[in-house]
Amino acid sequence: MRLLLIGDCHGEVPDVPEEEFDVVLAVGDICGGDDEARSAMFESIGSDSEWHEIVGEQDAKEIVRESVEKGRQVLETLNSTGKPVLVVPGNWDWTGRIYDNWEFLEDNLFQRLVDEFDGVENLNRSRREIEEVGFVGYGPCSGPEIPQYSDDAQNKDLERKRRAYEEARDEVLDLFDGGTEVLLSHNVPFDTELDMIRNQDSPKNGRHYGSLVVRDAVQNYSPALNVAGHMHEGEGRTRIGDTACINTGIHTSRVVDTSSLNS
Repeated sequence: MRLLLIGDCHGEVPDVPEEEFDVVLAVGDICGGDDEARSAMFESIGSDSEWHEIVGEQDAKEIVRESVEKGRQVLETLNSTGKPVLVVPGNWDWTGRIYDNWEFLEDNLFQRLVDEFDGVENLNRSRREIEEVGFVGYGPCSGPEIPQYSDDAQNKDLERKRRAYEEARDEVLDLFDGGTEVLLSHNVPFDTELDMIRNQDSPKNGRHYGSLVVRDAVQNYSPALNVAGHMHEGEGRTRIGDTACINTGIHTSRVVDTSSLNS
């Protein structure tokens, strides 16, 4: 089976190669990532103000609308291939899961967007069989589900995060059956060369910020392939046991033949 792998788009329409492929896999961050919103989100960390309050609600709404429209253009292009398009949402895809304090973002805007296209499926925490290959999806995850570094941990949140991690882990692992499988995730597995922060200006430089759930799934079920993104600087490929793990990076598209994964 030939897979077209689409890296983090951040609203940029990807190039679709002329090569033949059977299925499209997109790792999330489909929608546009606005610099003003990004700066405001970082500013809001540890603050009493939310990012949309820092930007101003009217401007924030316009940022979201433009972001979603860019995501629509991305999915329209992928849908036009006529092949099954499997996607998982990234942390920039407005799923509503962490914005319950602002009514404007309570709904899952990403799912609404996906529903506009007959050939596109949100694979988050679900499974799809295509030509005897099982595709399992796991979406938004910006770092280890349980903090791995002391300065990331807030004691009041640790138990809640542990419960959320265990729930996500159990839900995702239950989707595997041990056959020929591909794991499509937004973030890469924790603690490999694919998830290391490489930024000399960052206090987190050298740390690993992949997903524990993805690592658990790979170690427990050895899918043939894990396709992920999120950690842009970690673009590349590695192996965990029998699983080929690919970090697609940002603004990339490539075709991979599953028959070549063991080479």
